[in-house]
Amino acid sequence: KSGVPASQGNDKSIYRIPPYMYMHVLDQTANVTRVEAGPKTYVRQENERVVLEPRKMIIIPPCHYCIICNPVVRNAENALIYDISGQTKLRHADLEVRLEHEPFPLYPGEVLFRDVEPLTVVHANCALLL
Repeated sequence: KSGVPASQGNDKSIYRIPPYMYMHVLDQTANVTRVEAGPKTYVRQENERVVLEPRKMIIIPPCHYCIICNPVVRNAENALIYDISGQTKLRHADLEVRLEHEPFPLYPGEVLFRDVEPLTVVHANCALLL
């Protein structure tokens, strides 16, 4: 059941996350949701709950794009920025266009606003009718 939220009564404690897949884990002590990315075997702790079962990362092939709503905030070195509680910071109500890219997970709060689509190319001496 890839890509569906985990049920609250889920007692599964070992998750095998294949390459290019990820899942969301809620630490109920800190009330912070984080991403666990594969390949790895993840052992759920007593104070954790899986809120999103393992699902495929977003893969953008050449000459394609997608739009992410509420993208994560990154610094100059492209590293994630976290708030005081340890949750990834988001640029709320913002849209980010992502082009050809390494496969990436959606962090908690990010939304795939527009699915992966081919780029529209306007050649020289041509026009785009809107």
